[in-house]
Amino acid sequence: MAFSVFISYSTNDLANAKALSSWVKAAGAQPFLAEYSLSPGQPLASGILAAIRNCNLFLLLWTGNARNSEWVPQEIGIAKGAGKDILPIVLQRGLTLPGFIKDLKYLAVYNDQTATIQWLYQHLTGKVKQKEEIEKVVAGGIVGAILLLLAVASKS
Repeated sequence: MAFSVFISYSTNDLANAKALSSWVKAAGAQPFLAEYSLSPGQPLASGILAAIRNCNLFLLLWTGNARNSEWVPQEIGIAKGAGKDILPIVLQRGLTLPGFIKDLKYLAVYNDQTATIQWLYQHLTGKVKQKEEIEKVVAGGIVGAILLLLAVASKS
């Protein structure tokens, strides 16, 4: 199962969210953008809720538009309540993070866009590799347990 990244954004910032999605893909992770990840006719609320609950990382694209969005604050609350790792990316100088995530360190794109993108890419690449290694260990343990059970069963 791929490392899953939920990208929370205002639809007014879709171009930035799309660019962020391409960096997430380049790092080997699977991005979720509601605009493209849900099929027409699919319920938005339940699709978004499931994607947040199943993600490995919640990326918040924080802008004035996101602050004023009906959906973004709710998505933050769901991610926070589900204990998800939240990584805020702030695009505009002077914006503070909301409520329960106010104390999180964030990536300030407005300071140095290139450095921010490089850090994010390296961070995601590391997370993807870490998840793959854990899955290999778990799979190896399951195979080992099955072989042990087969060996025990064949002796009886």
